[in-house]
Amino acid sequence: MFSNFSREFLVRFSEDYAQIHGRIVFPITIIGILTSIVTILILNRKTFQTPTNLILQHVAFFDTIVLFSYNIYSFYFYILHDPNPFVGQSQFWIRFAIFHSNIGVTAHSIALWLTCLLAIIRYTIISKPKRVQINFTHVTILIWIFAVIVCLLMIPNYFAWSVASFPAHSLLPKLYSSNSTETVYWISQVTGKGLEKISFGIIAICLKISPVIILILFSVLLILNIRNARKLRERLRHRYSSIKSSSNFKRELRTTTMLVLITLCTVFVELPQGLLLIAIGFDKQFFVLYSHLGDFWDISSIISSFITFIMYCLMSQQFRMEMISLLLPEFLIQKFHLTTNRTSLSRQISLKPMKSQNSPSNIPKTRDIPTDL
Repeated sequence: MFSNFSREFLVRFSEDYAQIHGRIVFPITIIGILTSIVTILILNRKTFQTPTNLILQHVAFFDTIVLFSYNIYSFYFYILHDPNPFVGQSQFWIRFAIFHSNIGVTAHSIALWLTCLLAIIRYTIISKPKRVQINFTHVTILIWIFAVIVCLLMIPNYFAWSVASFPAHSLLPKLYSSNSTETVYWISQVTGKGLEKISFGIIAICLKISPVIILILFSVLLILNIRNARKLRERLRHRYSSIKSSSNFKRELRTTTMLVLITLCTVFVELPQGLLLIAIGFDKQFFVLYSHLGDFWDISSIISSFITFIMYCLMSQQFRMEMISLLLPEFLIQKFHLTTNRTSLSRQISLKPMKSQNSPSNIPKTRDIPTDL
């Protein structure tokens, strides 16, 4: 399937990049964990407690699981045991590598499907705003239904891999001669049969390609919906000069733009993996390509989750202000004038009407209405 030149190039690329992979990905996972925790804390504040932000909060939670697992994995296998992760491994760490792979794929797939759920809900809200009411209970139930379904779909993969012993020279020909009797522990090899074939098919179709297609579909629908709404509003503004630009419309446009950018990152990361996994189901030789690009897949997924946090900061002033108030002490905020009037960042409503101009109750009580990110 692959020429000797192609195979040698992949092996060389994989080995050379493995020398620096741990030192690149380890600090990125630490930064990713911290930004995910910050995202969860901010979205849990009253000004952000909406059903759609609840989904983003759970996406950040499952991303944190992936990053935390990969942080331990990269530190042990790529830094402590660099550059030969096979040498001197006990069965415990091989089992941890299998656990890391399973928990990583599961949590990442749940986060991906929750992003699809977010796209579906946003399209439903925008296209049918008066007929659809989404509350926290509905969203919470949907979130955990998706999580349970993904876990069920992952069952074949949970049982497909095991710890196996290999002759040391077969995995490390540069360190051990063919006469060596030493054995090393690692993950069982790919056979392309039975549970492996089923597992690759499920992951490729249900956990990679299908969510990508759904994200693309609903992102296109959202763009068309926003475009039609903008044209309608422009026609109304020409006809009725009293109609002004709506902050709600701008917020919907901003959220839709953010979702489209997330979709583009997801397509770049997930679609090639899904196609390769389908190819492995037909010919296990494609696993050579997939495995040697494994580190590249990992770091691209980790970076994509970090990019999401950057988009939150760039596209939401309210998110930035909440982050500043969360991370910086009050005297620094005042010293550098980093805060603004909070009433300008959220809509407010009066809970009681004013009774008289001279009454103490003249000042209305207000509360912040939570807004989507």
